[in-house]
Amino acid sequence: MALRQLLPWCSLLAMLGLAGCMTVHNVTIDAISDRTKPLGATYHLEVNDPSGGVDPTVHGAAVETIMDALAARGLYEVPASVRPDMMIEASYGTGHGYIKIINEANTPILLGSSLPTNNSKAVVVYDKTLEITARAPAPPGAASRPGHPAKPLDELWSVKAKIMDNKQELIPYLPALASACIDYIGENPGRELTLPVEAGQAKVLLQQRPAAPAPAAAPAPVATAP
Repeated sequence: MALRQLLPWCSLLAMLGLAGCMTVHNVTIDAISDRTKPLGATYHLEVNDPSGGVDPTVHGAAVETIMDALAARGLYEVPASVRPDMMIEASYGTGHGYIKIINEANTPILLGSSLPTNNSKAVVVYDKTLEITARAPAPPGAASRPGHPAKPLDELWSVKAKIMDNKQELIPYLPALASACIDYIGENPGRELTLPVEAGQAKVLLQQRPAAPAPAAAPAPVATAP
């Protein structure tokens, strides 16, 4: 059920004193990938706050949620001394507020009318975003030298998730943003997508982990002649 269809029923349940309503976010996903290069499974991670004013609580929640999404995709971080399959850069933030015209549909059951009506109003909205980008690691021994900066690494894939509404806080939206990214890491859908994500289900998805690969079977002993 689409978010705009679900909200009137939430209001109705609240009026009737029934069980609480699910929180559903519409998450916009924009993903690209270079299908000529393998996805890989290991990474080093760098997480940035584009605003420059890092809040330790928000930053910690963002890093944890991003790593949960990567793990749910089957990717894992390796120590700094180990060369990874990819270098992952992630950023998060809440944009400046801007005006948007919202159309609200009132259902007949709430109005006591046989016809729905539409009301338009201007509201201030904020974009909550999470972006994860993977780049190829630098070749061994390719550290930059004075006067010879390292070349930019080739982009392997990138996925950006966005939620737009009238709330300015970010932490409650991180699970929905990150869980929506899981299926599009390393993928290229060819167009921007909008997905309805239920907040409780998002947290469940972030705790899922692919089964670990089975260890290789030991070779059978070679029979020798007596």
